[in-house]
Amino acid sequence: MYCFPFRQCAKVALISESVKGPLPDLQQISRKIQTVLEDLEELQNYWDTNMQSLQVSFNKQLHEIRDTRQKINAILDKIEQNTIKELEDKMTSLRASVKTNVDNCSKLQNKLKRLSDTMHEIVDKGKAELSFIASKKCLEKNKQSEAYLIENLVQVESSLTFQVDSDFQQYLSKLSGLGRIVVCTQAVPLPGAPNKVLAVQGKSEYNVNIPSDSEKRCYIRAICVLLNDQILVADHDNKRVKLLDHQYQVVGHCDLNDCPTDMCLITPSEVAVSVYENKTYEVQFVSMNDGRLVKGRKLQFIHPCFGIANNQQDLYITSGTALNKYSMTGDLLHKLYEDTSGISTGNIMLGISGYILK
Repeated sequence: MYCFPFRQCAKVALISESVKGPLPDLQQISRKIQTVLEDLEELQNYWDTNMQSLQVSFNKQLHEIRDTRQKINAILDKIEQNTIKELEDKMTSLRASVKTNVDNCSKLQNKLKRLSDTMHEIVDKGKAELSFIASKKCLEKNKQSEAYLIENLVQVESSLTFQVDSDFQQYLSKLSGLGRIVVCTQAVPLPGAPNKVLAVQGKSEYNVNIPSDSEKRCYIRAICVLLNDQILVADHDNKRVKLLDHQYQVVGHCDLNDCPTDMCLITPSEVAVSVYENKTYEVQFVSMNDGRLVKGRKLQFIHPCFGIANNQQDLYITSGTALNKYSMTGDLLHKLYEDTSGISTGNIMLGISGYILK
């Protein structure tokens, strides 16, 4: 017989009695074990791949940080060059002014010396007419020289001083880094995971109009759920992103430059909103701060922005005819797809298995 050690057996049975019933299907059990082993091996492979992709992500972000540093260095070099040029320009101007004064003073000295020498020669010759003419010229030139001395009686000594922009230095000293490091997670079901059938549990309608809306109709183009289960909706016709509470009541909003066309999560508290209308081609970042919606940085583009999705800190944006991959700073990384046979040949959705053009 068999029993569990270290505890009192509630029921004791002989093995010979237990095997009187149908024998267990050992092959079926073996197949189940094999299936579990395959799933575990697949999971192990996934974690190995995830470790590699994590290292790739680390290397990529490290490159971004160093690239950002190089860009900042280039900006600082340009600022330094502009400041040095300003110094050189002012030095050139002051040098020209001082040189003009030196030349004028030298000219007066030379003229007075020549007249003085001429006076001595005339006195030696003893001619009255020449003495009269020379005296007139000497007195006139001497008067000019005295006037020049009076004009320059008080001299201003020029010098150059560099006044440091203390606000600029204080701003830099307050920065703790070149940016934020955000950990992004994404649910990726394994290929062997069982497919789930989704069923509609129910449907409800809510009015998300607010008194300041310019249009009575709310055309909701996108919905995102934040970390605290609050909901953001992109209201196309009213050019707003609206914040809903758990009862789907509007508790805040953020005005956009134009009509939002799509929206995606960047972090659990930040979204990126694609905006397109009347030649406005941009992506506006909006975040939650103390329960309020706050507009952050904005990216400008040369093409319309329709669909938008985020994956591993890269933005995927459709223009209506193309799917482009951008960095978070708006740099074009790659054009993934393009079909110019019509004016609207593709939008984008972020599915659990990747990006789907439709």
